[in-house]
Amino acid sequence: MRLVVLGAPGAGKGTQARNLARYYNTPHVSTGDLLRNQAQENNVNGRAVKSLIDEGKLVSDEIVARLIVKQIADGSFILDGYPRTLYQAGVLSHFARDLDLPLDRVISIQVPDEVIIERMAGRVYCARCGATYNTHYHPPVIKDKCDVCGGTLIQREDDKTLTVQKRLTLYHEMTEPIINFYKGEGLLLPVSGIGDIGDITAQIIAELGDQKEG
Repeated sequence: MRLVVLGAPGAGKGTQARNLARYYNTPHVSTGDLLRNQAQENNVNGRAVKSLIDEGKLVSDEIVARLIVKQIADGSFILDGYPRTLYQAGVLSHFARDLDLPLDRVISIQVPDEVIIERMAGRVYCARCGATYNTHYHPPVIKDKCDVCGGTLIQREDDKTLTVQKRLTLYHEMTEPIINFYKGEGLLLPVSGIGDIGDITAQIIAELGDQKEG
């Protein structure tokens, strides 16, 4: 199974990608996780990536492509957060041809901007164990405290409202054209990201057909 999951920040593409990865027993490759791990490294590249993430800007195509190629070479993957530009879509197509790894489908999770801003304003995570919550939809039992370990809950810089608005502007300008690209390739599967998470996953699986791996 080789899938790309597209969607604006906060549309739920990461959640759906993880659900699909579990169902199809396929590696989940998250650009966001890869870049956050890179940003934690105390070197020139790590500090540069951290600065871009905190400002809501896109990391250079070269850095992202280098990270992604290492992850997809084994042949089965669900890509979350890549490609984000037409150039990146072209890079992915190039590597897919070279590695003989054609994409099966490209899933586009669609959610209005105002819903995304509300969702992300409520996202927090535990500074100690990394558990995630949403103050609107999945709040902790005790405010600002992690249910798992009791650690302090904080908000990522890239989830704050002004940063989210910048990220959405970039998405509409640079990522939405990819939807037309994959539509022209006959690969696009548009799905509403509003509703019960499990129902959305079930809808995607039904559209893809039963290709579950052992």
